[in-house]
Amino acid sequence: MTKKVGLYRCENGWKVRWFGEYSPDTGKQKRYSRKFTLKKDALRFQKAKENEMEQGAPRDLSTATLRDYAEQWLKTKTNIDNLRPATVQLYQQTLDRLYNQFGADRLMRTIDRKAAKTFLADLQPIVSGKDKLSNWSKHRVLRHCKTLFSEAVRDSVISGNPFKGIKGWKCTPSDWYYLKADEYMAILDVTPSLREKVLYALAYTAGLREGEALALCWTEVDFDKGQIRVVNREATEKLPPFEIKDSDVRTVPVPKHTLDLLSQLQAEAPEKVPYVLANKARYEIIVAKWEKCRTMGRPWLNSYMANNVTRNFHRRVRQAGINTDGKELTVHTLRKCCCQTWQNTLPINVVKYLSGHSDIKTTERFYSTVDDRHLEQAAKAFDEQFEADAGMTDPKLTFSGNLTPEQNIDKTVRSCK
Repeated sequence: MTKKVGLYRCENGWKVRWFGEYSPDTGKQKRYSRKFTLKKDALRFQKAKENEMEQGAPRDLSTATLRDYAEQWLKTKTNIDNLRPATVQLYQQTLDRLYNQFGADRLMRTIDRKAAKTFLADLQPIVSGKDKLSNWSKHRVLRHCKTLFSEAVRDSVISGNPFKGIKGWKCTPSDWYYLKADEYMAILDVTPSLREKVLYALAYTAGLREGEALALCWTEVDFDKGQIRVVNREATEKLPPFEIKDSDVRTVPVPKHTLDLLSQLQAEAPEKVPYVLANKARYEIIVAKWEKCRTMGRPWLNSYMANNVTRNFHRRVRQAGINTDGKELTVHTLRKCCCQTWQNTLPINVVKYLSGHSDIKTTERFYSTVDDRHLEQAAKAFDEQFEADAGMTDPKLTFSGNLTPEQNIDKTVRSCK
């Protein structure tokens, strides 16, 4: 089998030629070539092709298209890694971006590093009306692309990952508003619905994510122990499944304030409605949506549990007269406030567990906010230390306010003789 990779002069440039595998139709090796304007580019490609062949890379060019390979890859990854529907949806969004940029029928092997960098530079929000895509979203797209094309390299579809080595964007936690207890109570005062109050309480005092609170069932509330159990639930014919974000089951303590609100809500809860925050009408909508998802073969998303949660909360914040100075304040921010409060008083490993994080680095990165109270506590710590030390000071070494420093020293020396 001929392994030579040749470089030849041609009209208006240079051409690199190499041989592929034997064709069963002709009995001869397939022949390939690529044309370059500059000799240095041709030489670089020639050397790279020789290295590929020495390392056992496929000699024939792949005919796999972007859509054919990517969709099979996502299907396999979903089954092997047991991806959550929300995660699959994010991966699919990345694939849709790739299709829009390159075309679904674009050959995988024709997407080079320059094309990859152009794709990343042109990233725009999928939803119209948004000014720009956040660095977190851009970084997620880049991570997805690196994973997809790395797998294509391992499957011998392409010789190299065009996204490899491309640095992502600097991602820093958003500047969110730490809601004080009196401000939280002010929001509850202007909130007309008891269910809405319970939602805010579950986030602010128990650290539940919005989806966890909306999917919470009465069977997971232990009034005697003052605890809530956050668990995964399998789907039934009537009820949709629930999957925790990080898949970690946890038990969260609930303060008396929140238990009282839950008790009030339970007293008026409709019969045969398992969800804490769903009235009868909403429960019927949930059942109908789940039936539709099952019929159409669509995955269930936790966001289907309720509508207008963010809009209603922003209205309560305005009604309570809270000025956030442009900082983020949402229902999810209430959870952040809870986690930060835990972080201020509890060991980091306990905060990790209560927050439902799979990695302690997440806890350390997102819940280490320094606010005005920490600065006050830092100053108070020294005041208390000075007060404590003053009570233990040797009277013989205490300076008199009526004497100069030199006289104080002489006095101290004489007293020691």
